[in-house]
Amino acid sequence: MKIKSKIIKTLLIVIILQIQGCNNEKNEERNNNTTAVKNDTLVEYSLKNIPKNLDKYKNEALILGTFHFNRSTDGSDVVAQKHIDVTTQNSQADIELLVDKIVIEFKPTKIVVEWMPKFQKDFDSLFVEYKNGNWKLGKNEAFQIGFRVADRLGLSGVICIDNKPPQPETVTSVDDWEAYALDLGQKDLWKEYDDVNNVFNNYLDNLQDTLGLLDYLKVLNSHEVAARTKQFFFKGLVNLGHGDKYVGADLTGHWYRRNTRIFVNARNALENPNERLLIIYGNGHKWILEEMLKGSGEFEVRDVNTILK
Repeated sequence: MKIKSKIIKTLLIVIILQIQGCNNEKNEERNNNTTAVKNDTLVEYSLKNIPKNLDKYKNEALILGTFHFNRSTDGSDVVAQKHIDVTTQNSQADIELLVDKIVIEFKPTKIVVEWMPKFQKDFDSLFVEYKNGNWKLGKNEAFQIGFRVADRLGLSGVICIDNKPPQPETVTSVDDWEAYALDLGQKDLWKEYDDVNNVFNNYLDNLQDTLGLLDYLKVLNSHEVAARTKQFFFKGLVNLGHGDKYVGADLTGHWYRRNTRIFVNARNALENPNERLLIIYGNGHKWILEEMLKGSGEFEVRDVNTILK
């Protein structure tokens, strides 16, 4: 009997220890869950209480990406072989319709254009002459669209904000990009980049044969074209270089440098914290200026195609 009693006691002790172990595990799990909840609450609290940016700025921006209407002054890297004639009756009707939509749907308080500030006095004089009926609008989009919108809304004119910093020495030292890529053993990379971009540029080029001016601008200002244009700077070309000579990367950095200056000029053209800014610029600038405007937290960027419908 004594042996049985000892066995029973031993079994009871084992059972008790097992129960206590289970309870300890449950308590530990419960404590871990409680800690996780507390941590989640702390994270949510920390995120909720991040110091806010200045909230007095309630500006709106509308970026109208264009092809350059005046081909004789087109300084783009890629110049279309075909070109919509903006002086035809149909093109002029499209421009008037575009101006109507911008004036009615957006009502900009400031208009900035792709011209260097050194031309501002000339632009101011031309705008006065245009208003007085003494000057026929030139082909450039700054005149055809910017002057018309400014006149309709009673603004003092358009503001020249362009900037063209010198290219990095690493970039200017390359005379022949294909030869440079070959020397680096990156010819296939360069060819891949060059071929796919030529196909895209030719596609846009050919659309000018089939689309009117307004419809072509709708394509240029689409999200699809913006995404494709952005890829120019992050595929192929950007990789060309080696060691401490990052020629492709420096060229991409140069594009950011130029557009950051343009962004600053556009931002500083505003006089109040709740203005509506119309930016008329070559379409290649659209995606990067949009990123900067949104990133500043001071602008609501309107989708131009919702206005062009």
